[in-house]
Amino acid sequence: MDAIREEFNDGVSTIWLNRPEKKNAMDSELLPALYQALLNTQEKKSSVVVIRGSGKAFCAGGDIVEFRESTDTGARIDSMAGSLHKSIMLIRNINAIVIAVLEGVAVGAGVGLSLACDLSIAAPNTIMNMGYRRIGLTPDGGGSFLLSRIIGAKRFNEMYLFSRNITMAEAKELGLVNFVWEEGEIDAKLEKMIRDLKALPMETIAPFKDLVNRSLFSGLEAHLDKERYYVAELGGKPQFKERLDEFFKKR
Repeated sequence: MDAIREEFNDGVSTIWLNRPEKKNAMDSELLPALYQALLNTQEKKSSVVVIRGSGKAFCAGGDIVEFRESTDTGARIDSMAGSLHKSIMLIRNINAIVIAVLEGVAVGAGVGLSLACDLSIAAPNTIMNMGYRRIGLTPDGGGSFLLSRIIGAKRFNEMYLFSRNITMAEAKELGLVNFVWEEGEIDAKLEKMIRDLKALPMETIAPFKDLVNRSLFSGLEAHLDKERYYVAELGGKPQFKERLDEFFKKR
């Protein structure tokens, strides 16, 4: 089964993270495929791109099973973060409206991926959690950059330091998602929202995103490089594997 599934219809590309048995955790196969799928939307000149997860889960973050089994974890994490960060930058610069659909879980790098998108919708039972500190890592995927700018330093610190679950009611209040829709209504409401977006002039999207990037996200690329450095450095230390072992014992 392909780790990424792509659909294209009437100027809309849908990219499915397609590892439902792993709650769409990001591994070394999924991440390059996600970047390629985003490049494909550019070739198709998609005006709207939807990113969602198969199996009623958005993304459980990095695949900690792959981290645990790797013989050179630091290098593996470095490579995976590099692939993810290329996708984050492409989402921010692509000439399309990018929409994240959150269901089930959005954890770790899944949080960063959703925040990089222009709009986010969520099912009410979805849980969001930074997750990184539970296994002794710092954020990647732009999480420490995007989240702190959206909710401010104190609340970002709380989310990272306590690694607590965030409900979608709280996420909407904090501005982490735009809409919370009942699970059975998501497809129909998403389709209507896309029609409404496409009914307005689309030639504004590229300059609009450029203005948003300059206003709110200036310096993102350099920050992603620093995130990648720290997460790979911490992931390469022996205590990271020890913390993974402890984490799996608690599951």
